[in-house]
Amino acid sequence: YNEYKSYLRKNMRIKYISIIIVSCILMHKSKADKPNIILMMADDLGYGDIVANNPNTPNIQRLFDSGLALTDYHSAAPVCTPSRAGLLTGRLAQRTGVISNFSPRSVGGLPLTERTLGDYMQSAGYTTGIIGKWHLGHTTKYNPVSRGFDYWYGLPYSNDMGCTFTDPAYLKVVNHTCSKPGELGIPIFENYDIKEQPANLSTLSERYERKATTFMSNALEKKQKFFLYFPMTLVHVPLTPAQQFRNSSGEGHFGDALHELDHTVGVMLDFIESEGIRNNTLFIFTSDNGPWEVECEFAGTAGSYKGTWQRTYGEGGSASKMTTWEGGHRVPFIISWPGMIKHGSYHGIVSAFDVVPTFSKIAGFELPNDRTFDGIIFPFLGTQRHTSHRVLFIPDEDDREMRALRWDQYKVFYGTNTVVDCAGNTGTGFQYHNPALVFDVETDPAESEPLTVNEQFYSAVEEFFTGVKHSIEKDFKSVVNYAEDEAVKPCCNEKHLYCSCNAIEQSRSFDFWFS
Repeated sequence: YNEYKSYLRKNMRIKYISIIIVSCILMHKSKADKPNIILMMADDLGYGDIVANNPNTPNIQRLFDSGLALTDYHSAAPVCTPSRAGLLTGRLAQRTGVISNFSPRSVGGLPLTERTLGDYMQSAGYTTGIIGKWHLGHTTKYNPVSRGFDYWYGLPYSNDMGCTFTDPAYLKVVNHTCSKPGELGIPIFENYDIKEQPANLSTLSERYERKATTFMSNALEKKQKFFLYFPMTLVHVPLTPAQQFRNSSGEGHFGDALHELDHTVGVMLDFIESEGIRNNTLFIFTSDNGPWEVECEFAGTAGSYKGTWQRTYGEGGSASKMTTWEGGHRVPFIISWPGMIKHGSYHGIVSAFDVVPTFSKIAGFELPNDRTFDGIIFPFLGTQRHTSHRVLFIPDEDDREMRALRWDQYKVFYGTNTVVDCAGNTGTGFQYHNPALVFDVETDPAESEPLTVNEQFYSAVEEFFTGVKHSIEKDFKSVVNYAEDEAVKPCCNEKHLYCSCNAIEQSRSFDFWFS
C-alpha cells in the first residue's frame, strides 16, 4: 500500500508539472483559439494492421507523416463496451462498473453517475458530435444525445448484433442475413430517432463521412469549436464493402475493408485542409481493441503480439480481442497536431485513460474531484520527458478482479484467459497463476517465455496491486444495470418483419422488402 501511495504522489507531481507545461504551450495561442478535435476510432483493428507505406492505407500514412505514432498504447479494455466506457470516462471498468458488452435488449447503459468526454467538452464550450457506433446503452436516457453529445448518427451497438440485407456481408461465425421472423434488424439512429432498419451497411461509411463533414461545417459556420468523436464500424464483421472498394486492395476482404477505412481518414483530412483548419485541429486515430481472431481471414492481425505462451502452454485459443494478452489491447494510435506535436514515434506507455485528463488541459475543463481518474497527461506534449505510465492495469472482459498489469517493461499475469480462435480452439480457458507469470514485453513481445523473477519483485507488485484494490474500494463507484428486456429493443416498426422501416437514404434495391 505504501508503494501505491508513493506512486500516486509521484503521478500527482507529474500531473501538476504537465498542467503547467501544457498551459504554457497553449498560451502561445490565443485563449479563444483552442483546437478542434477529431477522435477517430476503428473497431477491432489490430496493432499489425497498420504498417508503413502500405499502398492500401495512404491516408493513415499521411496522418502519421504529420503526427506521432505511439508504439506502446493500450485501449481501456480488450472488448467493445468496456473499452469505450474507459476512453470516454477516463476510469477503470472496476470504477464505472462497465465490465462487459451491452446487447440490443439491454435495459441499462453507461451509468448516469458517470460523466463522459462529451459532457466535459460541452462544458468547455465545444459543440460535440458522435458519428458511428455508441455501444453504451441505446434507450433514451443512455442515448449519446443525453450523455454530452449535441448530435449523433450511427449504430447503437456492433454491426453483428442483428440482421441485415446487405450483400455481400463477409464473416465467419454467423449468417447475418435477415431471413426469418423474430430477427432484429440493425438500426441506424439519428439522435433519438431510428432512421433505417435494417441498415444498409455497404453505404454506411459514405454516410458517416457525409454526416461528419456536415457536422464540422455547421460548427465552423457558427464559429464554434468542435469535438467530433468518430467510432467507425470498420473493420468489425460483417465486412460489407462499398462497391468501389470490393476487390480493391489485392489483400482479400479484410484488405478491402481497411482500404475503405483509410478512405474515410482521407475524407476527414481533406475537409480540415480545405477549410484551412488543419493546423488548429488535433486529430487522433486509434482502435477500440485488438483483432477478433475467430473471424480468420475476415479479421486483422496483432503483429508481433502473438500471445505465444497461450498457444503453446495454454493449449491454444485466441490471444487477441477479449483477452489480456498484448494482442487484445495494444493497438495503433496516431496523433497529429501540426506545430504542436512533433512527427515521429513515442515508445513510452500510454493508455486510453489518458485522453480525458489530456483533453481537460487542452480544451480547458475541470475534472470532478469526487472520483479517481486513471490517466495522466499525454507525456509527449511540450518539453515533458520520461513521465509515461510506470504501471498500467489491464482489465479482462467480465473482469471484476483485475488479473493482469504492466510494470515498466514487464507484463504480470495472476490469471490468463482465452477465447475461441480461428481453428475453433479455446485452449485451457481461464487459469490462475501462483506465482504470477512475468514476461518482458520489450524483448519478448510475443509473450512466449515467462521470466524467473525474485521474491522482491513479486512482493513489490503484490503491494501495488493491494494498494490499487484498496483505492477502488474507497473510490466513488457506479453501478450498472445489465438486465435485459425484449421491450427495450430498438424497433422502428413492430408490425414489420425485422422491425423494418425504410428511409430516404436506403438503397432503392431494398425497397421491395418493405412493401
